[in-house]
Formats: sequence, structure tokens, C-alpha cells
Amino acid sequence: MKILYTTGKYSPLKHDDGSGTDYRLFHAIKDQGVDLHYIGPFKDIASFPEKVYRKIHALFSDKRPAKYSAAMLREGSSALRTAVESLKPDAIFSKNLTCMVQYRTSLPFVYMVDSTVAAFNRDWPTFSKFENWRMIRWERAVIKQATRIITRSDWTKSSLVNDYGYPEEKIHIVYNASSLPNEVIPVQPVFDKVDFSTVRLLFVGRVQNLKGIDIAIEVTNLLNEAGINTELRVVGTDGTDQPHVHYTGLFLKSIPEQLHDYAGQYLWPHFLIHPARYDAAPIVTAEAAAFGVPTLTNAVGGIASTVKDGISGVVLTPGSPAVEYVKVIRHYIENPAKYLALRQSTRERYDQELNWEVAGAKVVEVIRQAVEEKRNTGSKSNGDER
Repeated sequence: MKILYTTGKYSPLKHDDGSGTDYRLFHAIKDQGVDLHYIGPFKDIASFPEKVYRKIHALFSDKRPAKYSAAMLREGSSALRTAVESLKPDAIFSKNLTCMVQYRTSLPFVYMVDSTVAAFNRDWPTFSKFENWRMIRWERAVIKQATRIITRSDWTKSSLVNDYGYPEEKIHIVYNASSLPNEVIPVQPVFDKVDFSTVRLLFVGRVQNLKGIDIAIEVTNLLNEAGINTELRVVGTDGTDQPHVHYTGLFLKSIPEQLHDYAGQYLWPHFLIHPARYDAAPIVTAEAAAFGVPTLTNAVGGIASTVKDGISGVVLTPGSPAVEYVKVIRHYIENPAKYLALRQSTRERYDQELNWEVAGAKVVEVIRQAVEEKRNTGSKSNGDER
């Protein structure tokens, strides 16, 4: 089966691009033995008229303009058209709408989306009303063509059905997996003892406000004020150390030494604390699960699918304050056997659902289903219908 993988602005060959998802996804698909080709990434370089428009837009709105420039959409569709004519793939797979907005095909097409535009802007308003409308129009054009859609959560699945009218039976959930390679992940960790003399919390994220760094710090302070010695380690960003709060900075996964140092951060904590204000499909929670580290979080965006409450962590109600996280931590301090059981089930969830071997096999199976569906309906074509 020949698959053409279309990218957006991230290269599937660079582990440091984005959060490493494109890199791991591309190789997970390739490892399934398919004939995999890709196009991209594409630079988002706006034309002069669009630059002028964006400046005018900024005068009337404090929200962002559209995520992609018209030039990027044109470049993507042109590159896809050329690649299809040359490669004659059995299917197109895309994790980004860039190439498909201005391209029309009857080839089997599988679209992977972490969050729809509608759901994202509703939960975390980022784009102006007009730009949100434009992007939803783009996304509708892409979704309309999709033979199958892969998403990461029940939250996004609900948006695809309710906001876009996409058939529920053609939506497949493949959970976001860890971006860490197997060589830095423990093969069979043993969870037979726990020492809570110092509670160790890990926060991993680059966008601090979005990921709730202030809540994580408040949790740390409240625990220490209650006489529970607690340390918070912040990974992925720089900051000024505070009492009980230490910043490690950013690690590059493309550099072996830094990759090992980054993975080693997950050997340290009792919990990953992820009190995000929005997150469609977190990766760090899957990375933590690989080490049997439960996540403390709340049910915003698609987090409640990536972290299963009581299985790979604790999922509080959306917007829960710091005091609720403190209650959970105190509960496990008082019940160490329950904590060890949670660590065990967290690692089991990683083995069953949150690794790229499982995710890659599921993605390829969905693509196979899309190819078979097109063949059975006799509508397979080798290119652009326009």
C-alpha cells in the first residue's frame, strides 16, 4: 500500500519540530511496512497583500488572524497535486489541513485531527470571529473529502459529529502517544515501594499560562504550608527558581544526551501535574505513563481521553482550583497502596494504548479500511478531479 503523507509546517524527519508528534507518527506508520512518501513541510510566508490585511486586522481585533496564510494553502495544494500525479498513491494521509483546503480528490483520504477549529476556538478563544469563520470553512472543505477521520479524543469526535455533521461511524480514536523512543523507556518497571517524605511534582510544558504553571506552583506552596514537604520541577521552559520550584529549561530530543536527560526527568516524580486551561491531546501525559507516573489534571479539551480517570491519573472537573489537586495528593499520601496500584495501571495503559507501535498499527489499519471502501464503491481515482 502506497501512502502519501502530507505535512504542515513541521517536518516528519525532525524530532524537535512541534512536540515531536509528526516525527514519531511518520516513523510509526513507516514501521508498519507500507510504502510511505511525504511532502512538506511548508513555510508560512504571507504575500504582501496578506501582510497588509493582517496589520489592518490587528487594528480592529486583539485576536489572531487565521493560522495559515493563503500562500501556504496554495503551495500545499500545488505540491500535493504534483506528488499525486507522480507517485499515484493508494491513499492520502494528512495530519494538517494545509494541503487539502484547495485540493479536490476522490482518492482515499484519511484526515487526522487533534482538535477541530470550532472546538478549539470555543474552548480557548484565539482567532477573531471572521478568521474563525474562515478557518471553519477551510476545515469543512477538508472534512467533506475525508473517507475516514482519526482523532485523539471523545471531545473532538463530538465536535466532528455535532459541529460538522461528519458520520460518527467513520471516526476512529487513536490516542496521542509518547514522543520518546523505546531505548529511553523502562522495559518492565517495578512499583513495590513509595517514599512520600518529599512529594515530587513534575510540570512539563512550554506555554506556561495555557498549561497552568501558576496552579502547579500554588499546589506546591499549599502543600508546603500544610507541612507536607513538596518540590516542583518545571521542564521545557526557563524561569527563576523559587523556594520548592526549580526550572530545568528546554531539552532537544534530537540530541541524544539531551534526550536521555529529558527522559530521565520522568524517573523523578510521584506525579505529573498538568492543570492545563486547554489541551486537545497532550503528549507529556503519555510520556509520563511510559514511566508509570500518574497525571493530575482536569477535563478540559481532550485531556479526559488521554488521561483516564482512576487508571492513568486523576481527572478533576474543568477549571479545578489548586486546593482540589492538594486533596488528591493528600489522599494518595495517606493511601500508598492505592498510589502504587495507580502507578501500575498507568504503565499498563501506556503498554496497551499510549505507545507508537499500537498507534501506528491502528492508523495504518484505518487507512487500509479507507482504501477498501473506495475500491468497493468503485470511486478510486489517481488524482485531482478539478
